[in-house]
Amino acid sequence: MAYKLFWLRRASNELDEIYQFYSELANVQVAKRRIGKILEAVNHLQTVPYLGRKDDEFEHVRAYRYLIVLTYKVYYFIEDDGVYIASIWDCRQGGRAFYE
Repeated sequence: MAYKLFWLRRASNELDEIYQFYSELANVQVAKRRIGKILEAVNHLQTVPYLGRKDDEFEHVRAYRYLIVLTYKVYYFIEDDGVYIASIWDCRQGGRAFYE
């Protein structure tokens, strides 16, 4: 069974920010490669939605899972036949509550 992917606004905005940052810092090719790796990992969740690890830190809010892609944690949750991409967090920035 293939799950449907849904990008929450926050995650979509964060993906755009990553693209903009690397476009300016390096160049468009670098930005596209980084985004491509994130999208490739996220698209894999359509067939293997439980691939990511459970995140116990936010368990009181929702059953979040995450994938590590490059230096990012891609947070998501599964609901019915959908995988919802909630946030993309650069691990180099330290901890935070992404759901706020």
